[in-house]
Amino acid sequence: MPYATFHLTLKLRVVVLLALTLSTLASSGSTAHALSCVEREGGPQETLKLYGGAIFGEVKQVKDDLLQEGFVGNKEFVRNVLLDVKQSWNMAFDSQVIVATDFDWGFDFKEGRSYLVYVYDDRGRLVSSPCSPTYELEGLAEASRLLGDGLPPGDEVNLAYKMWFMTSYDLDLWIVGGAALLILTLAVVGVRWRLRRKRRR
Repeated sequence: MPYATFHLTLKLRVVVLLALTLSTLASSGSTAHALSCVEREGGPQETLKLYGGAIFGEVKQVKDDLLQEGFVGNKEFVRNVLLDVKQSWNMAFDSQVIVATDFDWGFDFKEGRSYLVYVYDDRGRLVSSPCSPTYELEGLAEASRLLGDGLPPGDEVNLAYKMWFMTSYDLDLWIVGGAALLILTLAVVGVRWRLRRKRRR
């Protein structure tokens, strides 16, 4: 087999293998779900009993994140909201919290605006359900009229650094793709080197 034909055939095989691997990894963890909420009766006070607590605060930052179980496990896109806590009910918080919301169905939080958010603890992660009510309010007085006197924030903290590490990109896929590209490059270089040695003999 001529050198050029052999070299091209090897390249095509490796490229096809690489494409199949990446497409499998990209699709293996994807999930789809639909929103289904039960309509509940009652006002803000009654709703508070259904959740772990509520927070009134100003949104400082909103950032998407990709959560994944293991290397090729189920993937979940979430939207994280960094809140400056002004007051809370039923649960005590420091001066800042990060609340996770559903990527597709979660409330559309805007930076710089203030909201009353119903939250619950999900294995150490603070979550706002897409089915729980969220109110955009002008100030703390409005929140207090809805829920009464709450708890002031505790210690002064800065959680902005945690938002910096969040990303919606599939880093595992980039790592696998980079490794596959490196292997491809080394394979091509190795084949060229061996063929040149044979031709010199």
